[in-house]
Amino acid sequence: MEWTLAHPLHDVDDIVEMADSVFGQEADGILTRDRSVFCKNVTIASTVQLFDKGREFIAVCRNWDEMRLLGYCWFDRGGYTTYANEEISNAKFHHLDLSLPVRTRVRLLNEMIDQHILWASSWGIPVICSTSIRAEHNGFMKIHKKRGFTVNGSYAWIRTENGLKDMK
Repeated sequence: MEWTLAHPLHDVDDIVEMADSVFGQEADGILTRDRSVFCKNVTIASTVQLFDKGREFIAVCRNWDEMRLLGYCWFDRGGYTTYANEEISNAKFHHLDLSLPVRTRVRLLNEMIDQHILWASSWGIPVICSTSIRAEHNGFMKIHKKRGFTVNGSYAWIRTENGLKDMK
């Protein structure tokens, strides 16, 4: 298993397939999903990332023996609350192949959280936030809580500097 930055020529189709086939139904009845829109957005973000690594972050984890996508994470920046001027990096996605063993999924999710903390720290983003729209998000939030995040419902957030302390 190896993490790499998502590449617009090699990773977009697998990201779109995983998002739509495994997690897409979470939005059914609320949004009308359009794979071509998602494909466009992943392609643009992964292309921009090649030239401006501080704008958004998309990484993929693959089993290279099988060329299989095991998971991916996507973080952005530029989020703010209405009551503070501190920038927030929001996690857009933490998606995993749900057929993986639980231990592997927990490990990969922790690696995604590490990447979020390190990326936000590298670019001077003081707060990171992770959310879930999934009906079952307790395990996801429990992992964040163990990492020192403040968890309220399906929201988990932490000061980046405190996330770094937890990694050491």
